[in-house]
Amino acid sequence: MTNADSSSQDSGTHSAALTSPIAVRAGLVLVDQLIRSGVREAVLCPGSRNSPLNLAFVEAERVGRVRLHVRTDERSAAFLALGLAKVSRQPVPVVMTSGTAVANCLPAMVEATLSGVPLVVLSANRPLSMLGSGANQTIDQAEIFGSHSVCTLNTGELALEGAAAGAAGELRDLVRKLIAAATDPIDGGGAHLDVPLREPLVPPTLDELSLWAGEIAAAEDAAEDAATTEGAHDSHAPGQPARGSRKLPYGQVEVDLSRRTLVIAGSVSDVAWARSIMDELADVPTIAEPVAPAPDFPVHSAAVDMFSAQVVSDGEHSAVTTPEQIVVIGRPTLHRGVTKLLANKDINVIALSDTRNVTDVFDNVDEVGSTVRPRGEQPESWLQVARAISDMGVNQVRDGLAEREPFTAVHAVAVVADALRDGDLLVLGASTAVRDASRAGLPFDGVQAIANRGAAGIDGTISTAVGAAMAHAHADPTAIRAPRTIAVMGDLTFAHDLGGLNIGPLEPRPDNLLIVLTNDSGGGIFETLEPGAEHLRTFADGTAAFERVFGTPLDLDFAELCAGFGVEHKLATSVEELATAIDEHAEIGGNGITVLEVKVSRRGRQEIEERIAGKR
Repeated sequence: MTNADSSSQDSGTHSAALTSPIAVRAGLVLVDQLIRSGVREAVLCPGSRNSPLNLAFVEAERVGRVRLHVRTDERSAAFLALGLAKVSRQPVPVVMTSGTAVANCLPAMVEATLSGVPLVVLSANRPLSMLGSGANQTIDQAEIFGSHSVCTLNTGELALEGAAAGAAGELRDLVRKLIAAATDPIDGGGAHLDVPLREPLVPPTLDELSLWAGEIAAAEDAAEDAATTEGAHDSHAPGQPARGSRKLPYGQVEVDLSRRTLVIAGSVSDVAWARSIMDELADVPTIAEPVAPAPDFPVHSAAVDMFSAQVVSDGEHSAVTTPEQIVVIGRPTLHRGVTKLLANKDINVIALSDTRNVTDVFDNVDEVGSTVRPRGEQPESWLQVARAISDMGVNQVRDGLAEREPFTAVHAVAVVADALRDGDLLVLGASTAVRDASRAGLPFDGVQAIANRGAAGIDGTISTAVGAAMAHAHADPTAIRAPRTIAVMGDLTFAHDLGGLNIGPLEPRPDNLLIVLTNDSGGGIFETLEPGAEHLRTFADGTAAFERVFGTPLDLDFAELCAGFGVEHKLATSVEELATAIDEHAEIGGNGITVLEVKVSRRGRQEIEERIAGKR
């Protein structure tokens, strides 16, 4: 919700400021330094108080220094910036006016900090002396994100009084500190800079704005040239941490591979780091979530419960199926069977992390490290057990999906998985979509998959996908055809961020984004959770319990909604139609955003899950 605030209330006691463009010059300094610190994309929201920042960014885009994206909803804007930053790994600011506009960024900040994504909230504010005065659109926003911001800074009087009087260097230092914190390879994440500004908030003319911007940039160029001559600059690009030489937070752990070992790989902030660990443990059976790198020895997640069976016997032969030790890479969150294994205090658990966050849900991690030194070899008998369990999982899914009725989201995601090609980016909704992707066998080599699994919320998924798709395409601007991004999400997730499709006619938009919308009219994930049990669905008098508060059916015409946003809509009602539609889109490509709605059965999910689990 963007607010166009009235600024008259703060002009009375500072009438002299009305003749000096201090706020405008402060905005130019801040934006110039953000770009020098690695910012290449920025998301802006309209508002009066943030006028100096928005105009400075528009001028920077005019001369080719940055690419802008304008959104009218701050929550969607923040998730758009999150998607851009998640794929590019560069800091992306989202700029807004004061008040509740800032508060709308909290969900994206939570996700950014938990995921180590360099999202930067740049919030305009009224002078801090006005806090509590009853002034319009004034809230206490300086510490609004609390622990969900890795760095919270305030320009204070610098932007109010000093930008034109020698304090530009201090403003630049604040930006450098902010970006360094957001992009820190160990402790990075969402960061917040609050910028109190006083009228006048706009320049006399845009030509004067351009002139001032040129003067400010030229002065800093000269200062940087002098500093470079004196050897004061780092060798790597501003805002881009030198990850290859960074100091990891924990030491090396020795892993005895003569013990029955299982690797569990979850979401990580640095995929390259996870890949290096998995290379060291390439011969170890690995359950990898879809957002992790693809392992060399994959174990399908569908039969993970078999690892808790202790001993399996066919009457003639028996085999121990429980690992003696588990190596956890990053943060696994998807599978209850994995959770059960990690809760087993008889299993030695080694947790590996490249940040200060360590997964230790049950307080039973025995060792923590950032790198490994394997010794010994996995027992062949254990490798045979792991292969057999993995094959069992693959067969269970294949058999469970062999019958195409009822047609469910599980079927639909399997079709999407089969259609993936090298170079695709896959964006997964954080509810059933990411779990169904695991059922389909992801991760795959050559396909990057992302999901907002930091806090596992469904909000902002369309906006995240839009940002991710644009960053994915922008990685190689010389490509003849934009690489494909496929986003998969359910109808509740889609409806929750419908405003993410609201992209104005002047704004950049994805060239090749396919959103596969699995429409089962409600909350499909609850069909297989405890509230979905048959005896909890309806009261004796016929009053609906499950359907009212868990199923939450929708009655939306997604074709009409897409048409309202000028987005292409297609419909598929079967495996065959879905596969054909994805193939056709792959051949045509480069056609902006296409929503491919797939009508699936919600109630049928329970049946499919039971088939996969071998209960039918």
